[in-house]
Amino acid sequence: MADPKRILIIQLKRAGDVIITTPMAEMLRRRFPQARIDFLVDPHFSIVLLNNPYLTSILRFDRRRPWKTYLEVRRNRYDWILDFQSSPRSVPLVALSGAPVKAGYRVKFWGRFFSHAVRRPGRELMSEGKRGLLDLLADFPKGVPERRVFLTDEERRNARALFPPADSAPWIGLIPPHRHSSRRWPARYFADVAARWERSGHPVALFCGPGERAYIEAIRASIPDSKQVYVIEPDTLRDFAAALERCRLFVTNDNGPMHLAIAVGKPTVVVFGPTSPAAVLPADGRHRAMRLEGLSCLECNLNVCPFNHECMEQLSPATVFEASQTLLTAAQ
Repeated sequence: MADPKRILIIQLKRAGDVIITTPMAEMLRRRFPQARIDFLVDPHFSIVLLNNPYLTSILRFDRRRPWKTYLEVRRNRYDWILDFQSSPRSVPLVALSGAPVKAGYRVKFWGRFFSHAVRRPGRELMSEGKRGLLDLLADFPKGVPERRVFLTDEERRNARALFPPADSAPWIGLIPPHRHSSRRWPARYFADVAARWERSGHPVALFCGPGERAYIEAIRASIPDSKQVYVIEPDTLRDFAAALERCRLFVTNDNGPMHLAIAVGKPTVVVFGPTSPAAVLPADGRHRAMRLEGLSCLECNLNVCPFNHECMEQLSPATVFEASQTLLTAAQ
């Protein structure tokens, strides 16, 4: 197969999936340094791709007028299209693209439109599974690069302004929200961990996104005599990433900001229950999955728990705090 001159990566959503797909751009760029490499994404999530040196351009999917995106892709005359989304939104675009090589996953019905297809990633690390599409088409070095978000100096300066003056000890970040209740470690447990870190001399940043302020403020208010626990509310995903970079370590649910924390190179202690840590957490020693082992319902992938939320309720704050202490010591 001839080397491609024009390559399109498709991962429309969500932020975490887009971030996990970014190493594919680096692998393609190193393998084909002269190629045009574009990334098609939903506009809301395109922000995490800004300043990525491995991409030629970012294409934004127009939901209201998808035919405009179809025409743009066809005009670009891609040699390869790698559809990591492989959904009813992305596959028609691929089918109409005119690209000779169309790689995607073996999904029901839509998979027939690909010229090359593999099984969708399962329990293995998603980034390793994603490189399966690349391996269909060419030889690539073993391994997968780190997922990364590329920040500017100005973004880092703006992030500093979000943080109040604090003692010299490193900041510890906590990210308590999750849009699904089944995947949310109890707020009172995050408050407990925050209080423990504050007592150990570390300022604590409680991170929140749009619509989460009341939830996070309630956590902070429940910590008695707190003087160095602060609510940090960045405006955009890039502001969020730059603010995360200022912390030394994170305790978090399995949520979108967790992927941002990993992408800016920070150690993470992540609470899991309904989801699989093997799929999203790099096994490089800098990250620790916390869950209540032995439960038969682990990794149920349900958004609402039909039982008593044992996977979260029975995982103690003391256990999570001790794990985060150990990880911080190892990272210093």
